[in-house]
Amino acid sequence: MADSSSDTTASQAMPSPLPTSPLPPPGFPPIRTGFAPIGVPWGTDRDYSRDIMISAVVTAFVGTVFVIGRFYTRRVIISVLNWEDWLIVAAQVFSIGMCAAFVTQAWLGHGQHANLIPVENFTPMAKAGWVAILLYGLSLWCSQVSILLLFLRIWTFPRVNRAAFYLLIVVMIYNILVIVTVLTACVPLRAFWDFELQFSGTAYCHAKVIWWLNTYLHVVSDFLIYMIPMPVIVRARFPKRQKTLLFVLFAFGFFVCLVSIIRTYMLSITAQTNDFTFDNTAIAFWSCVETNATVCVACIMTFKPLLTRWFPNLVERPGQGNPLSLGRVPTIGSRPMRVSPVGLQRSTIASVRRSSHEIVVDVKGD
Repeated sequence: MADSSSDTTASQAMPSPLPTSPLPPPGFPPIRTGFAPIGVPWGTDRDYSRDIMISAVVTAFVGTVFVIGRFYTRRVIISVLNWEDWLIVAAQVFSIGMCAAFVTQAWLGHGQHANLIPVENFTPMAKAGWVAILLYGLSLWCSQVSILLLFLRIWTFPRVNRAAFYLLIVVMIYNILVIVTVLTACVPLRAFWDFELQFSGTAYCHAKVIWWLNTYLHVVSDFLIYMIPMPVIVRARFPKRQKTLLFVLFAFGFFVCLVSIIRTYMLSITAQTNDFTFDNTAIAFWSCVETNATVCVACIMTFKPLLTRWFPNLVERPGQGNPLSLGRVPTIGSRPMRVSPVGLQRSTIASVRRSSHEIVVDVKGD
């Protein structure tokens, strides 16, 4: 319902009993009023539906702009398009779909107190929530695979290759299980939004532990993915500005890790709320940020050629010598070119090879 994650809590898979009247069911605490939703630092008892819609539209727009920037960089500047680029397009399409599902939920009442929402709105809201969960998982899956494929293509350092390859296998298996979990959230699936069927005891819905396991696996896999290139970048002896730029471009991934951790924390403190349509407002915000931020980070990793064209002084100081004597170091996203070994810095760039797609480099220490 209010949660859009493939790894959501049982409050999504096993929603709190819904009020059939303006008051909560007997035996449940009353809807709290006069407060802001859990995790939302502004305002108090008001309708947050418009805020959810704005968050969904703005984050989807920003993510789309970054995808366009990536395609301009890869297609126009370096004339390279690979599977990882198309996977990012798929990730953003799924993310936009998830945001659209959130807008639908908000239009039906997500962001308001549960006892103020017409009873007939809860079933379509739950259907939109299930769609959002599925698209959330698909978007993150495509983004993670895209990033790992990019690592395998642009790095030839053996340890990076091995780590990216093994982690790619883990990510594929883990995300397949996540999607299967979502597709079988309840058996029959109709019980996910048919609450009478769900609480009659005739349907099976996954336990909390399954959803939480998905959540923790996602957070850990994110951190491992963004850690892969860091040791190599730190050890590299590229010119200082280039090294700093590469480090900053790849370090943006840890912002996604932070968002994932915050969102997981918010899930934990809203899991047992009785006023789920109001208190899960923050989950809607963070879910929109997470999927679109992951897409943005995957695009930022390819922006070095774009920055080199638009802000050359940011990458290299005027008159700075270049170890390849070809005007630039062929690193992430470089245009295909033939490289002479003359001028290579000793023990810094161990090998440079030209493929049919792009230049990749091995970086080794002394």
